[in-house]
Amino acid sequence: MLNIYSRDAAPDGAFTVVPPEGAGDEAGWCEITPDGVWIDLYNPDREEERYVEGVVGLNLPTREDMQEIEFSSRLYLEDGAAFMTAQVAFYGGFDHLQSGPVTFVLHRQHLITIRYIDPKSFSIFAERLVRHPENCDQAHEALANLLEVLIDRTADLLEKASATVDEISGRIFAPKRGRNLERVLRELGRCQSDTARIRDSLVSFGRLLLFARALDRELVGADEAGFNAFHDKLRTLEKDVASLNDHSAFVSGNIAYLHDAALGVINLEQNTTIKIVSVASVAFLPPTLIASLYGMNFEFMPELHVPWAYPLVVLAMIASAVGPLVWFRLKGWL
Repeated sequence: MLNIYSRDAAPDGAFTVVPPEGAGDEAGWCEITPDGVWIDLYNPDREEERYVEGVVGLNLPTREDMQEIEFSSRLYLEDGAAFMTAQVAFYGGFDHLQSGPVTFVLHRQHLITIRYIDPKSFSIFAERLVRHPENCDQAHEALANLLEVLIDRTADLLEKASATVDEISGRIFAPKRGRNLERVLRELGRCQSDTARIRDSLVSFGRLLLFARALDRELVGADEAGFNAFHDKLRTLEKDVASLNDHSAFVSGNIAYLHDAALGVINLEQNTTIKIVSVASVAFLPPTLIASLYGMNFEFMPELHVPWAYPLVVLAMIASAVGPLVWFRLKGWL
């Protein structure tokens, strides 16, 4: 799908989105003019890619190109444009985080985004663009503001992961009743996977911001004041990413600690069970021995013919069972 966010000629300079949603062929597409600040290609087909390439005079990266992890494949200059690819984490209707690449192309007066995923950040930015058009007069401003929304959303995802870890921590160290440690381990594994995706996204944003800050003023297409403001915004975002990276490292370390703690609690519970079984075995071994002795069918067993033999043997069995239990209790093993 191709959406072009263009500034109107009206005095308020509002943004309009063209073509209308549902336009199906090139004949229905509006011309990309210098007012087309943001060109958003979401899950584009080859026809849409060729149309944009023909208008802006660039070769856009394919989906396979965007999957490359080499630094030179994700951040590079070509034909007077800056191509920057970042890994973006999102939920997208799933119960666990997904991630995928998004390419940002800064080309004179246009910001082109190419994506095959649908993070909520893009719809949030599109709404802000329509409500506050004055914040995105030029493509570099749109890039900085879009990155800000993406990083803010990533921070929200990290906060959610951190809150989930705190909740799991309370369950691990809670009283035994209602505690399902097997489920806790599965949830910790999912939290670790989510945190790893968030860290991967933050690292890619950090590299992108560093690359974008090294662009010259001519490529950015801004006057000196706008260029300085662009740099200041990127520096602020870099600091945000650095602090989020530190927090993600803390969350990841906390997950590792809770994983070890959960395994430790499981081992303690298993040891307690084994101890109970062992104590029961030792406690009932003497009565079993006595019962075995008097269960032997020898012809000459004088005690069998004595009236008080049975109660005496029963008392001996009880005493032999209680004795070890009292001993274990005195030693603090029970």
